[in-house]
Amino acid sequence: MRLQATLPAVLSVVLGVLLASSGHAQQSLPSQTTTAGAESLQDLAKDTLNPFAEFIKVPFQFTTGFGVGSHDRVGASLNIEPLERFVLNADWDIIARPSLNLTYAPGPNEQFGLQDLQTSFFLTPAKAQTWIWGVGPIFQFPTASSERLGTGRWSAGPTAALVYEQGPWFAAILSYQLMSFAGDRGRGSVNQTNIEPQVSYSLDSGWYGQWDPTMTYNWTAHTANAWTIPVGVDIGKAFKIGEQAMSLQVGGYDYPMHPDGSTQWMMRAQMTFLFPNGPLKK
Repeated sequence: MRLQATLPAVLSVVLGVLLASSGHAQQSLPSQTTTAGAESLQDLAKDTLNPFAEFIKVPFQFTTGFGVGSHDRVGASLNIEPLERFVLNADWDIIARPSLNLTYAPGPNEQFGLQDLQTSFFLTPAKAQTWIWGVGPIFQFPTASSERLGTGRWSAGPTAALVYEQGPWFAAILSYQLMSFAGDRGRGSVNQTNIEPQVSYSLDSGWYGQWDPTMTYNWTAHTANAWTIPVGVDIGKAFKIGEQAMSLQVGGYDYPMHPDGSTQWMMRAQMTFLFPNGPLKK
């Protein structure tokens, strides 16, 4: 059976886990309840950016890439990357973060569909505050809906993150290494390093600015085409509608280093929903 045929089942399982874990979190975190109503807008802005926030986060990021291919075409993608925290014991938590991309790749052989599904898990101290770290595995599954949109390989590797939060400042660095171990050997190996540094400054009003490039190095490519390095900024605003905490942000990034034929510059917009990990306090 082709892997694409299993995609609806995979998505159903992921959605079911998220819905079930949301209800489980509300029952399993009474000692660490995070209440959106009690958070300042500045705190909510930092929670939007924090990969280890004590919220259930559901971000939707829409990216438009320009200058793709020899005819400078336009591509687009929608990324959904929910985050859920689970209590392991009094000292440790587990954070799960699946990442799903719906992508349009422009001609001459245009494609529209799903890319490979990624899922990261982090073991992190439950009581850390100013400095927070997490380590764990990352997995990539060949669930792409077409050959051009995926690798055709099963891949895995380590991932780690370090977060600093003090006053209006938030800084983090997240990295992972993916290497293929199974799948269609005719598609070539996956050997990729991903590094995502992040620095942001948030105001009392909930407005924030951030620098958040995602840099990659493809170890299987020629040196001239190995690096993807964006340079740019994002501006966003955290706010509440009733008891629902959320944020909106927009940004633009240029790619001074990128593989031949890939995106030369891009614009992105993101909407993030924050759900408390315990019962709301009135």
